Amino acid sequence: MRARVFIGFLIFIFGLSFACWADENPQASSSSGLAGDRSSIERRLREKEKQLEKIRKELEAKRREAEMLAGQERDLASEIERINSEIRANRELLETLKAKKRVVLEDLSLTEKDLERAQASFESARNRLGQRLRAIYKFGRGQVMEILLTAHTFADLAKRIYYLSVIAEHDRELMKEFEDRLETRRVLLEHIKSKKANLEAVEREVEEETRNLELKRQERDALVAKLKQKRSYYENLARKLEETSRELGSVIDNLESKKQEVRVETPFESRRGSLMWPCQGEVIGSFGVETHPRFGTIIRNNGIDIKALPGTKVRAIAAGSVSFAGRVSGLGNCVIINHGDGYYSLYGHLETISVETAYVVKPGEAIGTLGETSTPEGAVLHFEIRKGKEPLDPEQWLLK
Repeated sequence: MRARVFIGFLIFIFGLSFACWADENPQASSSSGLAGDRSSIERRLREKEKQLEKIRKELEAKRREAEMLAGQERDLASEIERINSEIRANRELLETLKAKKRVVLEDLSLTEKDLERAQASFESARNRLGQRLRAIYKFGRGQVMEILLTAHTFADLAKRIYYLSVIAEHDRELMKEFEDRLETRRVLLEHIKSKKANLEAVEREVEEETRNLELKRQERDALVAKLKQKRSYYENLARKLEETSRELGSVIDNLESKKQEVRVETPFESRRGSLMWPCQGEVIGSFGVETHPRFGTIIRNNGIDIKALPGTKVRAIAAGSVSFAGRVSGLGNCVIINHGDGYYSLYGHLETISVETAYVVKPGEAIGTLGETSTPEGAVLHFEIRKGKEPLDPEQWLLK
């Protein structure tokens, strides 16, 4: 009878030990698998925070400059340019904040998965501890004394004491395991609380900077409207358009001298009136000569100007080869596409360029994006179609 009791104790001990091993190993393997993800997230968070710190300092300097200049009489064009630089920094800050928010959300999701595993592990340890406590309660202290007192020899007593000490040590380990997993669960809950607070702080900063950006846009638009009431604005515009036209003429002269042959399936000439628009937006500047009714200033526009949303993709109106991708005075970032038979399309005031010289484009393929601060009015595409150096009215070529 006593032998069966000892065997029962041993089976119970080994059973609990195996349960602990089976429960701990899957968690260990999954944790090691997540180590790389967490390291990557932490690195990306540090990088985003460095970027944010740099942009915040730049933006703060621009805002201090604006406060110092408040109330002073300033040149409107220079003020618009200053506000545009602040808008550019503000928009960069917003984009970086949104990128950080995505990383924080990813980090939070990973920690919540850790918590799910820790919670399951905690529940398992609690259940095993509960089973052991119930077994101890049922066994009772009196039976332990009975086992010791009924030993027939000193060796038998020593053996029984050893077995009981093994059980006691296992119980201590079981309790420690329960406490460790309880602590892991508590730490993860604190981490999640901290990460959620970080996320809320990022979201508040995004909202604040979005409001600041909108206020700056309104301020710029009001100054642009005020500037357009001055003769100097149109005189300066006419002069810049003339300078830009001369530089573009030189660029196209250079392209024509190279005589680049471009083969397309459908001749450009046959697409008149059916070409796709380079972007969606409002035409705020038409082709041709315009005389200002109040100031008499003569302005010649060799293309059209399309106002669009910041970040709008600009697309090739037809198949062709990129003959030029770079900066042109008065147009900023500019792309010129050769469509064969001497026809070119031109895209100015781009914020980004996504094609290179000699790249063959398909109809509708993105060649760049529009920037909010490329012109005083915001995101505006200057678009031209030329036959050699001769500018053509784009609206006669584009789909009605």
